Amino acid sequence: MKLNQIALAVAATCVAAPSFALTPADIDGTTVQLWISGATAPTASVYKAISTLCADNDGVTGPDDLHTYVSSDVAAANEATDAIPGKSKAGKFAAYACTMGPLAGASLDGVKTIVYHTFDAGSFEAYTPHLVIAGEPANVAIPTTLKRMKDLTDPASTCTLLAAPANTYDNCGTVTLPFAVGTANTDPYSVPVVPQGGFSDTEYTLNQLNLGVSKSIGDIGAEAPTNVGQGFGLAVSYPLYFAMQQKDIAAGKIAATCDDAPATSASPNMTAACQPNVTRQQYSSVVSASAVTNKSAALFGAPANSVLKVERRVGTSGTQSSSNAFYLNTPCATGPAGGALTPAGTNTAGTTSYSGGKVLVRSNNGSGDVKASITAASTAGEYAIGVLSLENVPSTTEKFAFVKLNSVSPNLDAKQRQTAINGDYEFWYELVGFTAGSAFSEGADLINGTVVALGDPTITDLTGLFVTKAAGVSGANVSTGYKLGNACAPAVQ
Repeated sequence: MKLNQIALAVAATCVAAPSFALTPADIDGTTVQLWISGATAPTASVYKAISTLCADNDGVTGPDDLHTYVSSDVAAANEATDAIPGKSKAGKFAAYACTMGPLAGASLDGVKTIVYHTFDAGSFEAYTPHLVIAGEPANVAIPTTLKRMKDLTDPASTCTLLAAPANTYDNCGTVTLPFAVGTANTDPYSVPVVPQGGFSDTEYTLNQLNLGVSKSIGDIGAEAPTNVGQGFGLAVSYPLYFAMQQKDIAAGKIAATCDDAPATSASPNMTAACQPNVTRQQYSSVVSASAVTNKSAALFGAPANSVLKVERRVGTSGTQSSSNAFYLNTPCATGPAGGALTPAGTNTAGTTSYSGGKVLVRSNNGSGDVKASITAASTAGEYAIGVLSLENVPSTTEKFAFVKLNSVSPNLDAKQRQTAINGDYEFWYELVGFTAGSAFSEGADLINGTVVALGDPTITDLTGLFVTKAAGVSGANVSTGYKLGNACAPAVQ
């Protein structure tokens, strides 16, 4: 059942507000309103980390009054499982409202707070508004607008309360905000027009080099390593997973029974013992512009001349930066020694490049788009593959599955990180927090508090993420290796 905001406001005039609530009707001039943007891959993890900053004074584990808002109108049958930040059906925009606790910093402790969160086109959107405001020369990769969720306090808001998950609203919609030199927020108690900063899958320098940006990080703010490793994996459609299994069965790598009934290409056997393998070399071959010619899904075990859909991300994406660095040495090997390869496809969302033989390389804005595209391929009986962060766990309506990489599984454990923690799985990078130079103290405290929450194994225990050894702590969730915030460096112990 859904209740629209107007009905809630009417009801609020008739009954006393509950002791713990931060509904739209409870948001007023004493509520701090902040906006963050950036990486789509760790959306669920950032949401969970921010929730740990909320006050917890009632003796019941969890935030006292956290209310969550998502932008999409989620189908009624899927609300309980999919109206959650990070799920593809929930959209690319969210807001989290709660009374903050001491972990959020001195400026927010005990303060009602809304955090608007944009995770649309990737990591570099944490930086792009501030580049425009700082006067970065025109660049097709630097958009002059950015969307966020609509003002939650607008009387015309379409946000609707769901029966489940608890205290969750959907159908909130979005607004597009323009940026120009000098654009600025007025005060932390008004609806924000500029983000305070955000989070990136990789450090600023990678995107700066990939996209030809002239300004340095110091021109727009500062970033801080989180000492949090984030794993990435190759996600494939069900038919491609099944074809890979058959290839591995023929090579004697997995049991001959792995493709036995009731397993089919529409519903493969996904037990750990039957997880198929992809090599780094194979995927590099279909995402390199120079190598992809005359390739097809047959490279991964599908029938000869089968079409392969590569679901990549746009250039502002940290996931794409991670993929470029790991599979193509780009931009890490762009110096005199060379070695960097040009990525196949374009940086324009929605475009599909026919690359040589039977490979279609499509550029997607967000991780949610990649998940939706691979899910659609599964339903249509098609072969699709793409990179996703390991925080992504398929919902009941999503049809994608991770495969082994160079014979190492990324997700043998429920948290999808143990092999990376052990040093066996190497496709991971370190999350970065960015605070704009124009950020209010409240914004800086929010981002700093979220960084601490992400990197403290005693506070959070998040899927796909782990604390690195460089944090100076130890424990089951701490990796043996670290990169010290340099994505181009190999991990060391």
